[in-house]
Amino acid sequence: MCGRLVRHRMLVTVDGQWREHLWLDEIVLPAAAAEKPQKAPRPVLTSPLPINTCNVDSLTLLPGVGPVLAARIEEMRAEGFIFTQEEDLSLVKGIGPTLTARLAPLVIYIVETVPDTLVEDSP
Repeated sequence: MCGRLVRHRMLVTVDGQWREHLWLDEIVLPAAAAEKPQKAPRPVLTSPLPINTCNVDSLTLLPGVGPVLAARIEEMRAEGFIFTQEEDLSLVKGIGPTLTARLAPLVIYIVETVPDTLVEDSP
């Protein structure tokens, strides 16, 4: 009986008319405001990466390459390995033929060579 009385006082005004707005409407957040905040958009790769010179953060922009694979690529480069072709990526632990083929159009295999200077003997 008590519940009916409370409900009646909440829904019906003193005049016997239905309330247009309940006092709870001001307290309860609307559904749009209760949504979860959206994450910041992930950076997008706009041009192919030079695999031998880019930093670890740039490597993580490649699809399928997270921080672990990026660290493994960086470790191989630190050991002196130079990626010269597509198949060289498959030497990194965790990168198979499928991921190698997926990364092929997104990676540039530039090998910087230092030109040999010719030293002429002076007479």
